[in-house]
Formats: sequence, structure tokens, C-alpha cells
Amino acid sequence: YYTYMWSLVIAKDLFSAFDAGDLFAPEVATRYRDTVLAAGGSRDAADLVEEFLGRPYDNRAFTAWLES
Repeated sequence: YYTYMWSLVIAKDLFSAFDAGDLFAPEVATRYRDTVLAAGGSRDAADLVEEFLGRPYDNRAFTAWLES
């Protein structure tokens, strides 16, 4: 259970990098594809997320989602 919840925390943080008004913005989607998806399991997932976000992941987006 806790692993699934932690993956939701990371997913919400990743999603926060996208523009809510234009979820299909090619710049962010391409950066996500090239940084996270293309690397696959070749690097630690936390490192891929940090590279994409430009910072270590945290729970702020998840907390905001819970409060909305």
C-alpha cells in the first residue's frame, strides 16, 4: 500500500511540471519522454525524476491535490 501511495506522490509531482491549460504542450511532453521514458531502467528512477523536474521530488503537489 505504501509503495503505491509513494508512487502517487511522485506522479503528482511529475504532473505538476505540465501546464494544466495545455497538457499536450510538446516542449514538456518531449522533455518527459526524452528524460524519463527513454532512459527506462538504465538509471535510478529518483535521478530521472530529479533531472526532469530540476529538483528532487517532494510531496507538495500531492498535498495540494489532497486539499483540493
